[in-house]
Amino acid sequence: MARARTYADRVNIIKMVKVDDKWPFAPVVERKGKIVRDHVLVNGKDEHHPEGRYYLEWYEGGKKRRQPIAMFEEAVPAARTKFLELQARKAGILVALPAQPAAVAETIGVEIPAPDEGRLKVAAAVDSYMDFIQKQRSLRTFRTYRVALRNYFINCCKRTYLDEVTREDLLKFSNFLFDRGLEARSVKDKLITIATFLKWHGGRKLLERNDWPRYTETIRPVYETEEIQAMLRHATPVEAILIKFFLASGFRNREARFTVWHDIDFRNSLARVTAKPLWKFSPKNHEERAIPLPESMMELLVQLKEERKAAAADLVFPNTLGKPDTLHIEIIKKVAWRAKLNCGQCVSERGFKCAEGPYCERVFLHKFRHTFATQHLRDGIDIVTLKDWLGHRDIQSTMVYLKGIRSKDALAKVNAGEVASLTSFVA
Repeated sequence: MARARTYADRVNIIKMVKVDDKWPFAPVVERKGKIVRDHVLVNGKDEHHPEGRYYLEWYEGGKKRRQPIAMFEEAVPAARTKFLELQARKAGILVALPAQPAAVAETIGVEIPAPDEGRLKVAAAVDSYMDFIQKQRSLRTFRTYRVALRNYFINCCKRTYLDEVTREDLLKFSNFLFDRGLEARSVKDKLITIATFLKWHGGRKLLERNDWPRYTETIRPVYETEEIQAMLRHATPVEAILIKFFLASGFRNREARFTVWHDIDFRNSLARVTAKPLWKFSPKNHEERAIPLPESMMELLVQLKEERKAAAADLVFPNTLGKPDTLHIEIIKKVAWRAKLNCGQCVSERGFKCAEGPYCERVFLHKFRHTFATQHLRDGIDIVTLKDWLGHRDIQSTMVYLKGIRSKDALAKVNAGEVASLTSFVA
C-alpha cells in the first residue's frame, strides 16, 4: 500500500506539483520501502506528477522549513543528512552550520553539507528544467524555451543561485531583450517562459502587473477572397488542393504536415488532428480534435487518394520521398509570387527582397488559419465551436478573431444608416 514518505518522522520528502493551475506541496509516495519517482499523494490519492521539483520539509524552532532538492536521486540521502544534522543540533554537538563542516563530520560520523550545498544554482536549474521540457513537451517548445533560457537568461542573469533571483533581475532581463532589438510581444513571451521556469522550481511570482511589456493587439491578417482566387489560378492541381486544405481545415503548419489518410474521415466529412509517434508529433496542448470539411474539399481528397493509390498510413501532403514536407511555406510563397501578390516592400531576415522573388513576409501559412477562423465567425459559427475546431485551450485565444469580423447584419445597417447617406451626398 502506498504511503507518504518521511525520514524517521522528522524530515519529510515532498514535491511541488501542478494541481488545477496551482502548485501545492504534496508528500511523495513510498512502496516497499522505496520512494516512487514522480508519485505523490493528492487529497489522499496516489497521482503521477512528473512536473515540479522535490523538497525536504522539517520543523525547527517551531517553524516549518523547506529545502529544495536538485535531483530525485538526492532526495533520500539529503533527508538522511538533514535528520542527522537536526539530531546533532538537538544533542548540542552542532549549534549552527559551521564554516568547517568536515570537523563536525568527524565528530558525529556523517558528512554535513556546506551552507550552500542545498541551494540550487541557476545553471543547474536551467539544465534540469530543460531536461523536463525536452522529455515532456514538443520539439518546437523545447527549442523556444532553450533560446529564452540558455541564449538569453543565462547570459543576462548574474546571480549564482536561483533563490537570489529577484524582480529587479527580471526587469533587467526585459531591458536586456529590448536592447537586442526584440519586439514587445517577443519580450513578453520570453518573460512568460522565465516566470514558468521559476514557478516550476517552486519560486514565487516576482513580476507585478505593470512590469509586463505592452503592445498593440493587432487584428489577425487574413487572405481576401480575391487573393485566394488569384493563388488558385496560378497553382498546380496539387498545390491548389494544399491551399484549399489549409483554408478549409484551419490546420497549423505541422498539423497539415503530419496528416495521414487515416485522419480523413470520408464518411463523416472530417479531418482529424492525431498524434504520430513515428514522426514524434503530438497535437498542441496534447488534445486531438476533429474539424468538419466542406463536401467540395472531400471530393478533391477522394480524387487525390485514388490517383495516388494511397494507403491509410501514407501522408496526405508528403515530399517527393514520401516523408513529411517541411517546405509547404515555400510552395505557398512561390504560388503567391506567380500570382503577383507580393507587396514589393518587405525584406526577409536573410536579406531576400520581396520585389525580387517569392519572399513576401505577408504570405505565410498561419494566415490561412486566421482566414478560416475569421470567415467562420462571419458566417455565424459560434465562438465555442470555433474554439474546439482550432484546438485552443481557452476561449480568450479564440476571441482575438472577433476584432476582424464584419457582421453581415451590421454592414447592412451601416449602409442603411445616416452616415452612409451623408457620405453619398454629392453637392
